[in-house]
Amino acid sequence: MTSILKEITLLYVEDDETIRPMLEKVLGRKVKELFVAQDGEEGYQKFIDHNPDIILTDIKMPKQDGIAMAKKIKKINENIPVIVTSAHSEANYFLEAIELGIDAYLLKPINRNKLLDSLESNAKIVLYEKEKQKQQKLLQTVVDLQASIIFSIDKNKERLFANNLFFDYFKNENKSIYDESSFCEYDEVNKNPIVKLLENENELWLDYLFSNQKESFKISINKNNQDVVFLVKAKLIHEKDDEPIMVITLVQL
Repeated sequence: MTSILKEITLLYVEDDETIRPMLEKVLGRKVKELFVAQDGEEGYQKFIDHNPDIILTDIKMPKQDGIAMAKKIKKINENIPVIVTSAHSEANYFLEAIELGIDAYLLKPINRNKLLDSLESNAKIVLYEKEKQKQQKLLQTVVDLQASIIFSIDKNKERLFANNLFFDYFKNENKSIYDESSFCEYDEVNKNPIVKLLENENELWLDYLFSNQKESFKISINKNNQDVVFLVKAKLIHEKDDEPIMVITLVQL
């Protein structure tokens, strides 16, 4: 049941000299790697040093309590799962944990099966996110190898994704990315590129793209006082219950 835990690293923070050694022995056999700290201050430092996948922490501890430690950690990684253990059932601890976004709250004495179930459910989330990031990195690598400008936008014309060639082309002297208006207008101050729709120069090309949903047409981009013609290839992705996304490729002619 707990084989999935062998793929994650865990930070366990507990000051109780009776509880910590026993649970340390159990957890050490279950997870890929276990880091142990005796208070929140040491726990925070071990988080910085080892970047664990999940945190299991007591609340009341010397130097720094578990909630204070978790707040500092969440500022660095807001998505890291934090499981809190406590011998105190007072509402103020529980409510503070909820406000912080604690992923589980276990009362002492800790039920071993409930603890392992909580760790396993959070491990599934961690591993799913790791796999998603791995696939995104692979996709980014693939599109960065392409000889065309590739990017995607939502219906508000906000950029969601782009390859390196996009960033190489659409940047100003300060290396910052142009906002959406630079695709459509000429900025006299910043000298951003002007994009003209060759089929109708009076219409903004991104508006034309969404309204007509044509799969290919030509635009002219003026950059550094030179006009460059591109063939626009676009695909509208509109899955059920999702906002429409336009995937766009610009092929220089």
